This record gives sequence, structure tokens and C-alpha cells, in this order.
Amino acid sequence: MKNTNRIIGLLLPLLLIGSISCSDWLNLLPEDSVPKQAYWKSKEDVASAMKGIYSSMLSSDLSSKIWLWGEIRADMITNGRSVNAALNLVRQGEISADNSLCNWASFYTTINNCNLLLKFAPEAYEQDESFTKQELEAYMAQAVAVRSLMYFYLVRTFGDLPLSLDAYVDDSQYLPLAKSPKTEILDTLVTDLEKLRADNTIPYRYGSAEENKGQMTRYAVDALLADIYLWKEDYASCVNVCDEILNSGQYALIPVPKEEAVTDQGDTVLHPSPAGIYDLFQSLYIDGNSVESIFELPFNRDVTNPFYNYLVHSNRTLMPNAQYISTDIFIPTAKGDPEYFDIRASINSKGGYVWKMAGVNYDGNEVHTVENMTNNLIIYRLAQVYLMKAEALTQLAGEDQAKLEEAYELLRLLRDRSCAVETTELERDGSGSIDKDLLELFVMEESARELMFEGKRWFDVLRNAQRNNYAKLNYLMSIVPNSTTPDKVYSLQVKYKNFNSHYLPLPQGDIESNPLLVQNPFYDINTNKP
Repeated sequence: MKNTNRIIGLLLPLLLIGSISCSDWLNLLPEDSVPKQAYWKSKEDVASAMKGIYSSMLSSDLSSKIWLWGEIRADMITNGRSVNAALNLVRQGEISADNSLCNWASFYTTINNCNLLLKFAPEAYEQDESFTKQELEAYMAQAVAVRSLMYFYLVRTFGDLPLSLDAYVDDSQYLPLAKSPKTEILDTLVTDLEKLRADNTIPYRYGSAEENKGQMTRYAVDALLADIYLWKEDYASCVNVCDEILNSGQYALIPVPKEEAVTDQGDTVLHPSPAGIYDLFQSLYIDGNSVESIFELPFNRDVTNPFYNYLVHSNRTLMPNAQYISTDIFIPTAKGDPEYFDIRASINSKGGYVWKMAGVNYDGNEVHTVENMTNNLIIYRLAQVYLMKAEALTQLAGEDQAKLEEAYELLRLLRDRSCAVETTELERDGSGSIDKDLLELFVMEESARELMFEGKRWFDVLRNAQRNNYAKLNYLMSIVPNSTTPDKVYSLQVKYKNFNSHYLPLPQGDIESNPLLVQNPFYDINTNKP
């Protein structure tokens, strides 16, 4: 586009947010009136601004936190060969408001970039006769969708927080913002996303696979909305939105061929095809933009995946919790056949690495160099849609065996693809019936196996724990022995009894600079003693 360089130049200071104090997130703005007077005159300007929004999501700060916020407090990751002090304190439950993981500035930068587009794109439309109404609406719909995704990560991580739907254009416009309740924020996101769907303004597709997977489509909006409905405990709506994706014909699970074999004990088992596993690994985690992917962040040699130092470097700071994963998540089969195994176990963790992030290919030992760390970061894929629908159906079912069986069948599709072994199968009673509580736990376990190291685990456990006013707080308690150091297990379980501890503290710099912003009470040293 003819104005790409100048728009990206305008946004570049915002993309460097990680090096600036989090207290300045509302002040990192273009010069007074620059967006209005110099840039928003044509559809090329709007297209470039939209590209800048997507580029801002690739910043190392934002993209790494999308993953870290969903993993670091859960049970799949542990300290690596060197220790990242800030992350280790989070793992131990010793979290302070000045911890770098609590810096939300890059998310609010992207949010404000979305708000700027929503504010000024209509003016470009008025000035550029070649700019169609349909094009304008598509750009604005994408901005709303990206903004909603950013707020969804924030609200799951911080709980109540400032909600800004207006663009900050210059410093003179600065107004302190108070927190909005997390329930109201989720309601706002639902309203916005449902409007996009009702108005049919968000594109179903763009062109190439890279564009269809790396930009917000109608199906990416559906996946996000289904996820939000789960958090709102609106299970019927979740099922309906999941069905729109599943019935679209646009996505498919990548198949892995299998062959029957008979063990020495006389049991018939399946052997997954090594070539099939290789292709699955290559398509999902190396090449990216697969038929299974709905939305992912696209990295390349110019803008590399930020996880090299975390997960790949010889002195990497994070490693798989390998012993726990191999004994409790992927329980060893009793069949005595080494070629009968759940392929997700070998895809996820290998040789002290998060293999789906570190490995160059499935069946070798080579890991990425920093230069070729180009793996895309998957945000939503079809397997998660199956899991979301299964969770929602389980909650809707009560004791309805038909609905429970329907939920189980969705999980069976994932298990069959992965050649899941008998030791991780759902337990049924003597009559073959499914117990709802056991299926609820089974959905969580299958999500752990399927979405391991994809930034989902903490959010899955927290969502299930807080359902029905924390009726299943034990879910959170149960991951603590494998999510922290042994000396912190008891103290962290005590802290989790205070529900406010499940969310991070608001950044200290913003608390100090914004007189309306009130700290999460669990971390307010003036009023709370854990």
C-alpha cells in the first residue's frame, strides 16, 4: 500500500511499548492531531492502519504474554536451566504489582490503535470516493474483533479493569479511567461481537491461507465468542456458535492414519503412522496456516516468535513438567506395545523441550535457531471448538445421557485422531452410563492433552473452578503441587481460597498515575494481608 511506511512509522513507537514504563500506556500517542490531519484520508491509509494493528499483536511483549498468562501459573511448565526471576515469583505465588508479567501496556496500545481506526476510518471513507462502504465496514469489524480479543485476555488475567472504547488521540485528551467489573466487560464484548455477526460485516475469508488464518474472520469471531460464552456460563449460546464453525465446512482435523496390530497379550491396538504424525506436526506447528487453524499470529524471519529464550535456548528459562506429564497427563498404557501411544505425548514434550514450539520436525532432535524461530502462535483451532462444545454440552446435560454421550463423541474424535490409550479413557458405571461430574473432569483432561503448551491450561482450570460460584475450587487446588516449588504448595493453596488471588495485580505504575484506579484487593498492601 502506498502509505504503509508512514503508518507503520506512526505506530512504531507504540510497538516498542515493552521498553517503556507501564504507567505511560495512555500517554504513548501520536503527536497532536497527526492521525486526523495527515493519515486518515484514503482507504490505503485505513488498510495500513489495520496492518499496523495486526503487527502490534506480534510485539514480543504482547505475543509472549498471550502464552505466558495461560501457562505460567498452571501445571505443565516448570523452571528451566536458568531461572527467570519474575516468572519464578509468579509460579511461587509471590506476585507484586511491579512484576513485569503484570505490565498490560502492549494490550492497551493495540486496543487504542483499534479505537483510532474506528474513530477516523469513516472520515477517510468520506474523502476517498474509491473507498466502498463494504470495505469500511470490514476494516472496522476487524478492529472491533481484535479489540475484543485483547480485552478477553485482559479480563481473564486481571479481572476488573479499565474499559476504553474511545480513541486517545493526544495528551490533552487524557482522562483517568476507573475499573469496570469483569462481568460488564464480557457483556460488552458479547454485544460487540454479536453485532458484527448480525450485520454480517466481518469477512468470512480474504484470499490466501495466510490472510484467512492471520486476520480476524467470521469464524475467528465465532471461536472467540464461543470462548466468552463459556466464561459467562451461557452454554446454549456457546453450543450454537460452535455449531456455526463445525457446520461451515471450512475446517477439518488433520488426520493421522493408523494400522491395527495385536499385542503379545492378544489385545488389538492401533499403531499411528509415523509419516502421519510427521505431517500433523509439520502442518500445525511448523508450516502453520493449516486446515485445522482458525486464527493464529504469523511470525517470519523478519518478526520471529518471541519464545526462543524461554523455550529453546540451551539456558532456556522454561521447560515441560516432564515427569508429571508422562505419569499423570499421559498415563502409560498397560498394553506393553511401544508402537501404541498417544501421539500428543511425543508432539508436546521431548528431551526437556516444549517440542511443538522448539522442534524443527517431529522425528528428529534438532531445535530451532533464533533466526528460524518462525512458528506461528495458534490462538484458535478446530480441536478447541470441539472441546468448547463438549464442555458446554456437559454443563447443559445434567443427567441427560443423550447430551452427555454427544459431548463424549466430540472428545472421541480428538482421541481417535491422536490414538489415545486406554489408561486415559473415561470411566463409566456398570451400565455404561456417563457421570456428569466425571465427564466435566474428562473434558478438562482432554483439553490438557490436546492444547498442551498452547496458552490455555490456566484459563481452562480457572474457568472450571469458578463455575457456580467456585463450586469446584478443588480444580485449582489440585494443580498446585505441580505448578509451584514444594516449599510453596501450602501457602499457595491458602492464597487460592481468596478468589481475588486468581487474578494478577494491576500494574503499580498505573495505580500511582491514575487516581481512579483501585488495586485488586488481594494485592493492596494497605487493606489486605493474605
